[in-house]
Amino acid sequence: MEQADWDALKEQMASPWGSMKLKCDGFEIDLVQMTSPAKKSWSTTVYVDGYLKGVWLDCDHKTGEPKHEETRRFMRKVTRALHTKKDIEVYRKLFGKREATKREAVKFITYDWSWKSFNSLKKHLLANNTSITRITESDPDPTLH
Repeated sequence: MEQADWDALKEQMASPWGSMKLKCDGFEIDLVQMTSPAKKSWSTTVYVDGYLKGVWLDCDHKTGEPKHEETRRFMRKVTRALHTKKDIEVYRKLFGKREATKREAVKFITYDWSWKSFNSLKKHLLANNTSITRITESDPDPTLH
């Protein structure tokens, strides 16, 4: 992808509207801006070959290893603490420092199809795909020939 295409994507992600199509190693990716009225924010949602499949978000929750190729290539890895800081303080009082530290180290790993940061999305796409091209509306569809 050329620098002008990356600049167009960055500009798109700076506003709550817009979409862009990419071809990444045989996958057709739709990057669509979605707004969240509850949070009063927006993010870029990644559709792979026109789909969002919940099964793609699944992974081995201990190692974080994705179970699907689409997950590895296009989804954002999310790591969260399994226990809240408030719970850790309670464990520290009830069971001691060692047990509280053990529980604090336990993390929950999943994947998400939305991105808020352009730099994170670009870095992830470049690291996990060898060929990235922008599909414009004027490009002829090679499947029709």
